[in-house]
Formats: sequence, structure tokens, C-alpha cells
Amino acid sequence: MIPLGDDNRRKRGHAYITWSLIAANILVYIFIQGFGTDDNATLALSVIPSEIALGHRLWTLITCQFAHASLSHLAGNMLYLGIFGDNIECRIGKKRYILLYLLSGTFGILAHVLVSLLAGGAAAETPLIGASAAISGILASYLVLFPGNRIIVLLFNFIPTSFSAWIVIASWFVLQIFHGLAAGVSGGTAYIAHIAGFIVSWLWSRHYKYNEAAKIEKNRQNRYIHGDSDNGFQWWVVDDK
Repeated sequence: MIPLGDDNRRKRGHAYITWSLIAANILVYIFIQGFGTDDNATLALSVIPSEIALGHRLWTLITCQFAHASLSHLAGNMLYLGIFGDNIECRIGKKRYILLYLLSGTFGILAHVLVSLLAGGAAAETPLIGASAAISGILASYLVLFPGNRIIVLLFNFIPTSFSAWIVIASWFVLQIFHGLAAGVSGGTAYIAHIAGFIVSWLWSRHYKYNEAAKIEKNRQNRYIHGDSDNGFQWWVVDDK
């Protein structure tokens, strides 16, 4: 299923970080990777598991998240980020959002590095690039925070259909597990990174949602104690603290 859009009616504010991340990925692909033709630049941005194990080029754990192997690789990742990222950014705040994005990506990549080292051989020397682990984290957070949102997808890649986010994202995750078990680290796609990035973000988002609900309940009780009416609308402003 190819996503085309989602329900943004509950989104508050502007998703500056999401669009900045999309712009950064595009600019890296065009001006640093030379539209994917500069292999040396791409390799310099990539994670190589054997080097990470030795403590070398650790900064590539971040830079690899902004490089892509092809135009279709870039387009697919940015499509998912553009559709799902804005809601998360406006819900949890910009500072939390950028940290969640980078931490999901980094933990996902480290999981791939570990599995590659355990596999040994060519797997430990194969470069890794792409924002997929970070975007997997965004999908996990969306699943937790907006499970009932409607997602418009191209079913079988040509039939426009609307499903709940729970169905779309859960189906995507199940496919990652299936393909990951089938391909391991030799299939050319870092499914382990996708799965690990998803799980880390899912756990964090569950914790955030619990705290958010507790804060709302505490506020409701305070208004009740002070005799304030429960009628009308209540707006939350994220302060990033």
C-alpha cells in the first residue's frame, strides 16, 4: 500500500522540522551525493558495521540517515515522512520530535550493525545509508498517538482507499518482520534497522501518551476542585519542556 495522505484535522501548528528534514535529505542527495552519482561522497556518509565496531567514524551513525541510495529510495522515505511526520511534530513538540527522529534512526542502525557483525563476512563490510530507521520511528509514534486517523493509500498500487492508521502501519510493520526474517542482513534492505527503530519509538511514545493523559486528568481535577466548568474547548500548547 502506497500512502497518499492522512487526516490532519487534529494537527495544531506548523511542521517546520518535518519540512526541514525533508529539505536536508533532498539537498544532501543533490549537492553532496551528486544525484547519487558520487560514490565516494555516498560512502563517506555511510555506516560500515566493522568500522563502528572499532569505534571509527561514529559520526556516520547520524550522516547515514541523510543519504540515500537512489532517487526512488529518497522519494519513498520523504513521502512517508511528509505524510506522518507533521502530526507527530505538532503533537509532541519540535525538540522532542527531532530527538525522537534521530534516536529512532540511531538505535535502528546500531541494531543493524550488531546483527551484521554477528553474521560476519560481507555483511560486516556492507555500507548502510537511508532515513528508513528514523521514519520507522515516526510511524510507530503515529500508531500510538493517532491510531484512529484515516490514511488514504493506493491499494495494490492503483486503487485509492481509506484505512485507519492502525491497519496501515501495523500491516507495514508485520511486513518488515516477515521480510526481515526471510532476508536477514543479506537482502539489500535493512529490515532489522526498521524494526528496531519502530520498537524504540513505540516504547517512548507509549510513555509519552501515558504522561500526556495523566497531565490532562490532573488539569481536569484541578478545574473541578476550583469550581471551573468542564464545558467548552481546551487547548494544549506544547512547551518542549
